[in-house]
Amino acid sequence: MGKLFKNKFVILLLVIILILAALAFITTRNEAAATWAEDIVNTIAQPIQRFSVNASNSVIDFFEQVFKTTDADLENEQLRVRIAQYEIMEDELTNLRAENERLRELLNYTDTVEGYSFVTAPVIGRSQGIWFNEFSVGAGRNQGVAENMAVINGSGLVGMVTSVSANSCKVTGIIDSTSDVSVIVERTRDYGFVRGILEAGSSGDMMELYYLPTGNDLVPGDIIVTSGIDGIFPRGITVGSVVEVSRTSEDAEDRDALVQPAVDFLRLEEVMILTAAPAEEEAEG
Repeated sequence: MGKLFKNKFVILLLVIILILAALAFITTRNEAAATWAEDIVNTIAQPIQRFSVNASNSVIDFFEQVFKTTDADLENEQLRVRIAQYEIMEDELTNLRAENERLRELLNYTDTVEGYSFVTAPVIGRSQGIWFNEFSVGAGRNQGVAENMAVINGSGLVGMVTSVSANSCKVTGIIDSTSDVSVIVERTRDYGFVRGILEAGSSGDMMELYYLPTGNDLVPGDIIVTSGIDGIFPRGITVGSVVEVSRTSEDAEDRDALVQPAVDFLRLEEVMILTAAPAEEEAEG
């Protein structure tokens, strides 16, 4: 019986020793793990801490600048903003004045085509090159526009509608080489034709006046207007002025001329399309 008791005591003692050893091992290992975890946390936290410090410094600098700003600095900044606003308003006002002047010229020209219905529309595109020999206008079938309608602006004859879509149309200018207009010399009352001489690579917008009667006394400065006999362009619309007269044959009286168009084909912005003649309106009524 005593021997059995001694064996149990030895076993219990061994168990206690093993438990203490295990606790010691676990404690040591936990301390090592804690140190390793702390290293990881510190490594991750350092950049964040540096960013926080920098951000804090930036915020501090910003507020220091704000509170250091004097009343004079604030007033100057407000004045600079107002000046910029006034400059923008002035540009917009200048553009509106220019547009109003162009539209006024268009309306003034309606006296020449009295009785005609018309549509005023902006130029929205043009063919390649610097000249408006072919261009698009922001009015079409829905606005009453059709092919072969005359197109003018405040200076005179622009051209003719050559194709139409729902809300836009294509216009061929009188300076195009395919254009042909029946005209009359305002001073001499001689009839003739004007056609454009602008072709690919041309550097000007001149027109040629031809088929004048023999014996005409055409001179530079003569004004050329539409004759109205072609059934497309109303009579009396300014086409241009003669800038050069030349002989076309051995006969000194057989001459033609170069004509400068009245319209500035470099700077077209708005045009007027004549949609119906007075006789057409009466017929429709």
